[in-house]
Amino acid sequence: QTCALPIFRIALHAKGISFSEQPPADGYRSDAWRAIVPTGTIPAIGHLGFVLAESEAIIEYLDEAFEGPMLLAGNARERACIRVLARLHDLMVEPAIRALFPLIRDPAQRDALPARIANIEDRLERLEQTRLQFGLSAERGRWIAGSAFSSADCGYAVTLRLARMLLDALGHDLAMPAALARWIEQSADHPAIVAGLASWRPATEQWL
Repeated sequence: QTCALPIFRIALHAKGISFSEQPPADGYRSDAWRAIVPTGTIPAIGHLGFVLAESEAIIEYLDEAFEGPMLLAGNARERACIRVLARLHDLMVEPAIRALFPLIRDPAQRDALPARIANIEDRLERLEQTRLQFGLSAERGRWIAGSAFSSADCGYAVTLRLARMLLDALGHDLAMPAALARWIEQSADHPAIVAGLASWRPATEQWL
């Protein structure tokens, strides 16, 4: 059972795990939700009576507790690269993109748009420089962390598409490193990404 976000739907589909979603009846800020997840954060999973929150912990648990393609595969160095790139998503890239939400809701705040676009583009460039530092050139494969789909791909599969959708709604384009733009196009037909975004995409378009 899961209270899921698209990133975790992608991970679950990539592992081939059957799941059901159960949004909290009284909302994520309710006492009922905090009784299940004391931090009040989302997403969370329940498996055989074990409840777990926090993004990285959930994906690593799924990877170790279930059979299926490994999302953290390779040797110690390769797994470390995957973890770094996934953490850059959570701590650096996703917050910069989420900062566009208030501008969608409130046109009066849109004077801040150029600075926020510049911040996103700077963080994407730093992401790409980190990938190059790890030797992850285009020749190393089509995925964020190398030749195989990994946990690092799950977050970016949502967030980079969301950035384009938000900025399109605001009437602007997003400049990103060519390798990341190519990755968006090449990843579009991955079965886990297709399935994981199936309900998210139309819901996001409707909201916009």
